[in-house]
Amino acid sequence: MNFKHAFLFLFIGLALFTSSCASKRNLISKTIATDPIMAQYLTNPEHEVQIIYTQVNLKDTTFSTEMYNVAPNNYFYPASTVALPVAALTLQRKNEINRQGTKLTTEVDMFTAKSRPEQSPAFVDETNVSKKPNLEGYIKKSLVVGDQDAFNRLYEFLGQDYINESLQKVGAFSNSRITERLGNLGFTAEDNKYTNDIRFFKDKGILFDKPASVATKDWYHTATKAMKGKGYKNNADSLVMAPLDFSKRNFYSLQDMENSLKRIIFPNKFPANQRFDLVKEDYEYLRKCLSAVPSEYDFYKDEKYVDGYSKYFLVGGTKDRIPGEVKIYNKSGESYGYLVDCAYIENKDKNIGFFLTAVIYVNKDQLFDGTYEYNEKGFPFMNRLSKMVYDAQIKK
Repeated sequence: MNFKHAFLFLFIGLALFTSSCASKRNLISKTIATDPIMAQYLTNPEHEVQIIYTQVNLKDTTFSTEMYNVAPNNYFYPASTVALPVAALTLQRKNEINRQGTKLTTEVDMFTAKSRPEQSPAFVDETNVSKKPNLEGYIKKSLVVGDQDAFNRLYEFLGQDYINESLQKVGAFSNSRITERLGNLGFTAEDNKYTNDIRFFKDKGILFDKPASVATKDWYHTATKAMKGKGYKNNADSLVMAPLDFSKRNFYSLQDMENSLKRIIFPNKFPANQRFDLVKEDYEYLRKCLSAVPSEYDFYKDEKYVDGYSKYFLVGGTKDRIPGEVKIYNKSGESYGYLVDCAYIENKDKNIGFFLTAVIYVNKDQLFDGTYEYNEKGFPFMNRLSKMVYDAQIKK
């Protein structure tokens, strides 16, 4: 082979290598966005689509991230995805309490009192064998099935100050804020600053008392476009023809979602001062809950609790089972026409691992009335997006 031919082959080889690298770096913008079906979602601003895709090299756990249409300061409602960081902080707070001399475990009985008129007590939990509430059950329910009451009890255990200060301290939150209970319970923004008196009992004695408290500052987010829609149903179930104000509601950007999940899946990739203050068993429990499907628990062996009930990627909106070799560690949310999912998807048999975080808005009439196009548009989008990313991993 002469020098000219050798140079030609080298040039072609470099071009192919460069093209391959570019395709991996631009999977969303160059491949998925050009798919005719996906383009209908991605090019329609009404859907407010944002996507973050992070490929993980499992050999050295290095990350390569692509963002599509990500606008970190544009508001969308995160629904129960906020349970992800709150669950981690619950275990962190347990560890801090124990360093003060208390032997608090997640299995001990946890009774929540009513400290203000708008609050509610919690002394029974039918999902636990003991029929009594505890931190373990609340974490499990909030992560596995997105139970709103379970999240609210963890929120009341921690309070606004602890949640937001802690998440900013470890770098998991940039502009996100958690400022409210879930479930449209009639709490005002001011009401949500107050948390209940909570006591933990062991052997019929008080093990630890978390007094009622109030946030010391306003933790409201500064995201833009927080006035949404054309109308909404109020607490009296009447339709009010005016935009709904989300300026004092929870806000959780896609970047902060992924940053929270990364700290649970790959904590050692972060400096010690940027990790949650957790022990090995804490991480294992969080990962167990994040990867579980409802049918793994006796209480949720009901036909509505299919794998896709809370796992929107690959199986959302279907009755399909997650393939046995695939693990999905995720937290999803569904409310006000927004579908959100933040996941780490792994298939060690095929040496595949990637983070995928996405949000889509499916509320054509712009009315917050409980009628949205989740099945018609939301879940099909989540399914196609994730399957295209997964298939690209298989073919790389």
